[in-house]
Amino acid sequence: MATVAFANIFTANIEKEMKRFDDVFSLWNITKDGMDDFIEQPNKFHPTIKFTVEISEKEITFLDTNMHKGQRFYK
Repeated sequence: MATVAFANIFTANIEKEMKRFDDVFSLWNITKDGMDDFIEQPNKFHPTIKFTVEISEKEITFLDTNMHKGQRFYK
């Protein structure tokens, strides 16, 4: 039980320092290198906290939903 309390306190402290992002889906019009640079910043915040990102040009799974870029995306 103390482990859960410690984790909550630790996470709350991080959220004070950084804006909180949970389950974010977004479309970006930047290069892969630009996205890597963007993700690198929060991953430098604390050595034991790592953010993950899934990048695809054609399809992605988000909250157990598969999304695909079809012809309408490009119009």
